[in-house]
Amino acid sequence: MSWAQRVRDFGGEGLLIHLSVANGFPPACYRPLMEALRPVGHGVSLPPRPLWPEGEPPRRGITWYTLAEDLIQAFDVLGWRGVIGIGHSMGGVITMVAAVRRPDLFRAIVLMDPVLMDPKVLTFFRILRGLGLGPRLHPLARRARRRRRVWPDREAAAAHLRSRPLFAAWHPAAFEGYLEEGLRPSRDGQVTLAYPPEWEVHLFVNVPHDAWRFVPHIPVPTLVLRGAMTDTFTADSEARFRRLKPDARFEVIPGGHLFPMERPEETAQAIRRWLAEMGRATKGSANTRMSSNRSVQAGENA
Repeated sequence: MSWAQRVRDFGGEGLLIHLSVANGFPPACYRPLMEALRPVGHGVSLPPRPLWPEGEPPRRGITWYTLAEDLIQAFDVLGWRGVIGIGHSMGGVITMVAAVRRPDLFRAIVLMDPVLMDPKVLTFFRILRGLGLGPRLHPLARRARRRRRVWPDREAAAAHLRSRPLFAAWHPAAFEGYLEEGLRPSRDGQVTLAYPPEWEVHLFVNVPHDAWRFVPHIPVPTLVLRGAMTDTFTADSEARFRRLKPDARFEVIPGGHLFPMERPEETAQAIRRWLAEMGRATKGSANTRMSSNRSVQAGENA
């Protein structure tokens, strides 16, 4: 399948806004957020490998950095430049890494609760992975292994998922998007998770322990959003990020780690506001340069 065939298109006009999703979640559950960004841009998303229809299983050596390279390759093939890169959780790290490695592809990035945790925690996860204990002892990987994946039909799946605390605070349209793209028919007539738990476990276990090293090298304007009740990108993570990249902008959104699905309009408002401010700053800078050039020319003509 070509990269163009993989693109999820949310519509809109203007700047290209690309969404990189969190581990375990399809692009459609971000639809309320991306539709709320239509006034400022054209929203698209390239699903990560776990959602590719080829059904490639996870294998050793495929990491979050592999997914960042996938993103870079796709942008190159599709001819995308000057993109506003938005990433949630794992997608935030992938977007950040891609922007550092290929700054020519991005105009700015928005990191929503990126998986930039306490380095000691990330080192602990690395040790678990090295000992082969990640799938059993990593808390999120363990939960993904136990997750129910098959239901008799879509209605049964919806009833079960709606009862889970994970989805309790979700915007209704975000939940509908999860049902739409997060489930698929199985060969025996039932429905199953479209995002295979094996992939989810693999990516949780392979969370990069060294992603913080990219932060000081982010070459484009950066907005970082975190959930008020998140346990991922905490206030301590924000403080560390501020030290490493003082010119980044930060905002707190009501909700937990999944605030883009819980509070899509508030999230979009923060992004729209920042993009407007960035646009005014860019316009002001351009006007200053034009004024300066006129002054130089006037001096040369005197």
